[in-house]
Amino acid sequence: MHPRCLAAALLAGTTLSQNPAAAVEHTITAEAIAGATRFLSSDLLEGRGVGTRGDQLSRAYIATEFEKYGLAPGGPDGGWEQAVPILGIKAAVTATLAAAGSGGASTFSAPDDFTAVAGNPSPQASWNAAELVFVGYGIEAPEQQWDDFKGRDLKGKVLLVMNDDPADDPNLFAGRTRLYYGRWSYKYEEAARRGAAGAIVIHTTASAGYPYQVVQANHGRENFWLPFGKDQPTIAIRSWCTEAAARKLCDLGGQDLDRLRALAQGRDFAPVPLGVKLSLAIDNTVRELQSANVLGKLEGSDPELKQQVVVVTAHFDHLGIAAPKNGDAIYNGALDNASGVATMLTIARACALLPKAQRRTLLFAAVTAEESGLLGSEYLASNPTYPKSHIVADYNIDGVDIWGPTADLEFVGFGKSDLTELAQQVAKSRGRRIVPDAEPNLGLFYRSDHFNFARIGVPAAYFKAGLEFLDRPEDRRRMKASYTATHYHQPSDQMAPWWNLQGAVLDAQLLLECLLQTSNRQQPPRWTPGDEFAGRR
Repeated sequence: MHPRCLAAALLAGTTLSQNPAAAVEHTITAEAIAGATRFLSSDLLEGRGVGTRGDQLSRAYIATEFEKYGLAPGGPDGGWEQAVPILGIKAAVTATLAAAGSGGASTFSAPDDFTAVAGNPSPQASWNAAELVFVGYGIEAPEQQWDDFKGRDLKGKVLLVMNDDPADDPNLFAGRTRLYYGRWSYKYEEAARRGAAGAIVIHTTASAGYPYQVVQANHGRENFWLPFGKDQPTIAIRSWCTEAAARKLCDLGGQDLDRLRALAQGRDFAPVPLGVKLSLAIDNTVRELQSANVLGKLEGSDPELKQQVVVVTAHFDHLGIAAPKNGDAIYNGALDNASGVATMLTIARACALLPKAQRRTLLFAAVTAEESGLLGSEYLASNPTYPKSHIVADYNIDGVDIWGPTADLEFVGFGKSDLTELAQQVAKSRGRRIVPDAEPNLGLFYRSDHFNFARIGVPAAYFKAGLEFLDRPEDRRRMKASYTATHYHQPSDQMAPWWNLQGAVLDAQLLLECLLQTSNRQQPPRWTPGDEFAGRR
């Protein structure tokens, strides 16, 4: 079949008897997604930075749309919003990174060589001739018989750590599929648990999944946190550095970075003191601010199952106004994630138009501060508006297909729960295929809001644009690849005339059917036995 004919057939959908969404999925259109995306990513909203006017405008717009569609307020006390208390901390380097060892002394420049972000709300933080220790992957995983720390005392020291987990052995750490152990956030958390003064994560494009310019954009800007717990372990300074800077730090202690990384591949690895002392100082400006999650609900129709809830999440925040690139300082976040919120809105409207309401209750959650560490969804998962045990699934939308229709659709977290099997069945009925994440080494399952629901035991699904494009496949794949390299977390993430949202429509219609199937089936979704989240309930 000619690609255009196949696309038309896919857009036509299936019959009502085969698909519970068939009566309303035609309301999901490219125009509807484009219109909401255009507004949310406009310069008027100034990049939707946390706690800004753009944040407030976004929330007002989303709540208005929910109300217009006929959703009920899903927030506490009958409101549309769940207030999220946030700390804003802006770090300024007052004494740049200096290192000294047997191989000499050197200074490093921020943000070209390294970045420095506060790890707690103290007014000042510093490393004063702190010892630098290479800790490999910085992982303690008893179930894998893996311990990079070997009981060494790391209090007050700075840890140089790789941004990854072991990938060579398929029987260790899921092979190429990165687990949470491989996320940079885990590295800082583990350093704090060890009493370290700080941690420096070594950036490589391969391990991060994005170029160093994305890390640079975070330096010197205000970062956001949920309020710190009284006994919460923290580190003074969280840092990244370039691979070249890491190599130089090792050289100053007479060590070779490549040799150290090779040593770190085995279970017998132990921390390596580099014989290098580090100094660095920052001043922190701390303020309290408020944002909110916007919640709209559609109550279920089944007398018993309506007590259970299926959540749909999409984050509405982006990076606000920051360092200008090519004269533009507004980080509009059109794809990431105005497009995801727009798609969630179209799905919410479709569900509100169903001839008969779904059996379980649906909660649509536009969450805040995802770009700041998944804070809005963390707050919602920790303070849910329904009992945690009543939340049966989360479908998350973070970026959509702007490149055109595909025959496939990637499932991030493929095989982790029986939501995978459901998605495969729905895709097959539509002449499409669900495939595993093409880049499992990037750990995408731990990088968006569904992760916080998985952490409380809720099976989660996150679909990602496929690669088997129906029209000009090589050109479309090249354009898709260029997004991360060029536009991700940059002011250039804006709507463009070439956007083709027909792929987003197809993906949203498939997601709608999965959502309704999940709501209507008698049995709630279950984790795959043995999955890392299977015991969280």
